[in-house]
Amino acid sequence: FSFRMSTFGRAFRVTTFGESHCLSVGCVIDGVPPGLPLTEADVQPQLTRRRPGQSRLSTPRDEADLVSIQSGTERGMTLGTPIMMHVKNLNVKPEDYKEMNAVPRPGHADASYRFKYGIAASSGGGRSSARETIGRVASGAVAE
Repeated sequence: FSFRMSTFGRAFRVTTFGESHCLSVGCVIDGVPPGLPLTEADVQPQLTRRRPGQSRLSTPRDEADLVSIQSGTERGMTLGTPIMMHVKNLNVKPEDYKEMNAVPRPGHADASYRFKYGIAASSGGGRSSARETIGRVASGAVAE
């Protein structure tokens, strides 16, 4: 068994966290220089672009996806320390996924997740949910 990490990058290092139906999802970014302007207003437009429920092809799950910067900035400037951002999951309904414990959903990554990690989140695909992309999109907005 080899442990899989949720961290990528070298000079700009990103760790994503959270599952589809836990309290929140987000990221920790290390490697951002001090003194750069950064507020939630810089990140939010990109998260709004990826927000679900904007087309009939995406999930009908309705989430505001409002980002909150928890650390690494002060008065709108980066401090050169790790930046932690998160988005609260407000539409949390783990009971909607009871049947998924027995049979993986077609067209989703449920089976791949089970093979990779040897376990599955019992609510909404866990880390294989599209909610996991929030940390990637937020960190990309910071890199811009």
